Amino acid sequence: MNDEDFQRRLNRLETSHETLEDSLNQLNTTIALLNQTVESMAKREEKRQQFQDRTILFVVGGIISAAVAWVIRGGLGQ
Repeated sequence: MNDEDFQRRLNRLETSHETLEDSLNQLNTTIALLNQTVESMAKREEKRQQFQDRTILFVVGGIISAAVAWVIRGGLGQ
């Protein structure tokens, strides 16, 4: 292996290494963005679930209140 061949291989290796570093940086950026997106989606889903739970409690509470009011007013004895 002569000096010219060695230099050519070294240049190709450096170019390949730079390309791999660039790809790694892009992957790290993509992973960070995906993590942020997943966290955001999880927070939104949690808020949605809380809203749904509160709505169900409100509806059930309304039904129970209506039933109690009906019983107090005489219920079936009317």
